Amino acid sequence: MATIVLPIFPLPNIVFFPKVLLPLHIFEPRYRQMVTDALEHERQIGMILLKEGGDVDSAGLPAVYRIGCMGRIEAYERLPEGRFNILLHGLNRFELVKFVKEKPYRIAVVNLLDDMPSARETHEQLRARDHLLERFFAYFNQVLGIDMNDNRWDRSASLEVVVNQVAAILDIPVGDKQQLLEMPAVEKRLDVVQGIVDGRLNYAEKLRQIVASMRVVPDDPELN
Repeated sequence: MATIVLPIFPLPNIVFFPKVLLPLHIFEPRYRQMVTDALEHERQIGMILLKEGGDVDSAGLPAVYRIGCMGRIEAYERLPEGRFNILLHGLNRFELVKFVKEKPYRIAVVNLLDDMPSARETHEQLRARDHLLERFFAYFNQVLGIDMNDNRWDRSASLEVVVNQVAAILDIPVGDKQQLLEMPAVEKRLDVVQGIVDGRLNYAEKLRQIVASMRVVPDDPELN
């Protein structure tokens, strides 16, 4: 477990996962400075979820969860007025140890966490990956009406990559996504994500069966 110092970017509505790409538009002055500083050094930023309810920490700043994800700026675009568009690539989960600086942006000591995937994925893991992708595509195609069967998805990606990508895209509460991020084992994350996708597909299928079983009875003019 490595310990590093990391600039922290807290947001109220984003949970960032390892192996996932995250586009961000940076407009606040303090975070424009954070990106500028990161580009001059390791290009690393720690994304972490703000707690709901307006809670504050001991320094009077908005409270955050303890587990976040470190990302590296893979691409960036400088915009007028010092703004940025950046693309973060998720690297490692981390556990927040303490903040060492608060202004203009927060900097923290963090412990990097590893999911420690198998060096070589088993046949069972590959089948689980393929099944999740199949059901996930079906959910988007049949329930949301969005065609996800295109070449943007790497079907040879590892189980960890697929699970984290699906977790990031699913329209579930950010608190639920935070719980997924905090799970140390990819297999546990898979079980939850698979359950969500299957549950929504099964619910949609039941609704279709109910609608199909309904019969519209035409008005009988003799009863009027």
